[in-house]
Amino acid sequence: MNGPASGRVAALAATLILGACAGLQPPPQGVPPPGSVAALDRLATNPCNEAVASVLAGSGVAIERIRGLVYGVDYDELSDRIVRYQAWASFADQPGQAVVLLDDRCRPYQIYTRGGARVPGVASY
Repeated sequence: MNGPASGRVAALAATLILGACAGLQPPPQGVPPPGSVAALDRLATNPCNEAVASVLAGSGVAIERIRGLVYGVDYDELSDRIVRYQAWASFADQPGQAVVLLDDRCRPYQIYTRGGARVPGVASY
């Protein structure tokens, strides 16, 4: 395979290898309480809300603590195909956000916090 596709495959392979070396683990997932997905839908309509609710539940973040949700969407520059979603969840009780990264099929692969937010067991940058 040659051309742009082979470059993307090589970049993805390098990312996965580096992630494995760094101990990158998929985020914890749990069963969100009833109404969690609907609460996220009221904040931002997105096909990944179910997966984000699961990651927040698995990380011990109650949906009631989330006051805002916005998504970033990354596209392949050659085909305009979605390659990644970034869910930025703002807290009602502290500054900052929890960020959940998901692939193009809404499979979560990382959670971290930004802007001073703290969630036990979740890395903060």
